[in-house]
Amino acid sequence: MNTISLVEELNKIGVPVRYYSINGDLISDTYILNQVYDKWEFFYFDEKGNKNDCKIFNNENDACMYLYKVLETEMKY
Repeated sequence: MNTISLVEELNKIGVPVRYYSINGDLISDTYILNQVYDKWEFFYFDEKGNKNDCKIFNNENDACMYLYKVLETEMKY
């Protein structure tokens, strides 16, 4: 999975765009996925500007799959 197919899949399951940012702005109360050189960084950016649940991935597929699973779970609640 890459970021383009990730966005398509998130749209299919009804995840609002405001829930995440991919290689974009740091928006509070949002899951962030950024490419940093040859790695991928995931975290939740809270309303106080803190990074929570930080994870580093070696490839785009693993990072995208992780964000997908997080947001899929979020949508169940």
